Amino acid sequence: MKERRSIDQAIADYLPLGYQILDWMNEHPEPSGNEKKTVAFLVKTLKENGYQVTSPIKRIKHSFWARRATDQNQNKPKVAILCEYDAIEEQGHSLGHSASCAASIVCALALEAAYEDFPFQVELIGTPNEEVGGAKIAMLAKGMFDSYAFAILTQMGPHNYPCFKTVAASDLYVHYYGKSAHVSINPWEGINALNGVQLFFHALDMLRPQLEPGCQISGIITEGGKIPNAIPEQASAYVYLRANRYQQILKLKERVENCARGCAIATENQFMNEQLNPTYAEIVPNAVMEQMVFDIMTQLGLTPDKQHVLTYSTDVGNVSLSIPVFCPMISIGKADALYSQEFAQDMKAEGGRFGMKNAILVMVHILVTLADHPKQLQKIQDEHEAYVNRK
Repeated sequence: MKERRSIDQAIADYLPLGYQILDWMNEHPEPSGNEKKTVAFLVKTLKENGYQVTSPIKRIKHSFWARRATDQNQNKPKVAILCEYDAIEEQGHSLGHSASCAASIVCALALEAAYEDFPFQVELIGTPNEEVGGAKIAMLAKGMFDSYAFAILTQMGPHNYPCFKTVAASDLYVHYYGKSAHVSINPWEGINALNGVQLFFHALDMLRPQLEPGCQISGIITEGGKIPNAIPEQASAYVYLRANRYQQILKLKERVENCARGCAIATENQFMNEQLNPTYAEIVPNAVMEQMVFDIMTQLGLTPDKQHVLTYSTDVGNVSLSIPVFCPMISIGKADALYSQEFAQDMKAEGGRFGMKNAILVMVHILVTLADHPKQLQKIQDEHEAYVNRK
């Protein structure tokens, strides 16, 4: 590849813009699904730096797609640099999206400035509502990621991980409908909806010993009647499901639905279930990818730790079922936990700048390494395909 200027110099040139994006987002946090001002700010910033921007994209609220005008009609493999920018209600950017989003944008700008013949067509995709609605899942269903060879983004955190493992997750809201009657005057005319819910939880308890390793079921009763002397005519339960793999979570959900249906039959209730949130897949593991990023972090002096298992879920996992996704965790130099007020304050201080700068370096080095060693990308894609097609 022919350099226009040093990649290190290009990063240094765009760092002030990165800090500007970071600071603005920290001062204007918008929770998942409500990123109206944030996406307007990001679109304006990208247009001012020479990007053609479409917003929204695929009718996904508060999303965007950005590319250089000079990149159109080029026959190059396409790379998606993802931007996440939703905050947590009443906590601000306690997931660090302000820093990771700024890093994604600076990474794209620096690569374009440094290389005139970069072998990938690099595009930015703004993905809102990661925390609650999983907008990437809707974008995936609409074909947004079909044309990309791989995607890349970073996650802020207390440690440096070349990659990390998440769990697949889903939910189920179960409703039972019976018939009200007085418990003393005419109980034989009633159908107890709460009995359906109670039996449902007993069925789940009986199911647990036969679950595959990593599968979890947890739940609550959200409605169980109004007064003790009336047979409840409606009762509801809400359960969360977790598993190691996407296919496991689909099987687990089917088994839980069968429990709910059987309990409705046994208690003579009508029955309905619904899903409130999309089903999240695990981030697909990839040993070739992990070793490559581990080596890059080591070369940069970031002291990486080996793969870590996180017990939360992200819509990045669903994208990774379709294409390889690089998603390293970048340390902010503090031990504060994600989803905490302390982490959100770190984003406003040196921790945010520290994490953002290192995230830029890691992403740039990943992309340059793959540009220089195309066989490495093929190995990553082969391992990805083997995992996804595993029975």
